[in-house]
Amino acid sequence: MGYIETKIDEAFTNTFLLPREKAVTDFLVDVLNSKYQFRNDDRKVEVISIYYYAANPLAFIFALPNYEYYAPDKTIQIAELHLKDHLLEDYSSIDVENLCKKILNENSIDYAAYLDQENRLDFVNYWENQRGLEIDFLKNCWIKAKENTRSKVIGFLESSDNSAGILDLDNGFELPFEIEIDEYLKSRGFLIDKEI
Repeated sequence: MGYIETKIDEAFTNTFLLPREKAVTDFLVDVLNSKYQFRNDDRKVEVISIYYYAANPLAFIFALPNYEYYAPDKTIQIAELHLKDHLLEDYSSIDVENLCKKILNENSIDYAAYLDQENRLDFVNYWENQRGLEIDFLKNCWIKAKENTRSKVIGFLESSDNSAGILDLDNGFELPFEIEIDEYLKSRGFLIDKEI
């Protein structure tokens, strides 16, 4: 199935991710260039949290000062990106399923054994890369935005329901659940004053 997985990865990337790359990268450039006034004072924000909507990571993304360092009550604005505002429609699990069926059909793969009673494919049996591709996509957009801005801001990616843990966007390291961001950054030589 390695060849088919690669074909589905490529189709998913070309169909759903690449069309969103400019909008996501531009949003992150705006975040890094301080287009959004996050706080009601002049304190510089050095650590940002980027959240994605857990049910559909590329439908809605928002950024705000990391609350492990900055008091939530001083946040006056959250930067938000709704991809529908950029004429990019959300994609559903059915859209992804149809794309996968198309690739399977093009490669003469009989997937009848993987259909449920409602004639829907069981994702676990043929392709499990969607979430990883979406997270890598967001990480790569962050890296491009940092290259474009030369910003020193540190970014962490989290899901809206905190189910996926915390990812250091600058190096792709996933923090273990028991490690807090401050402890992690100190271990990497970053000493950032905590407001709270």
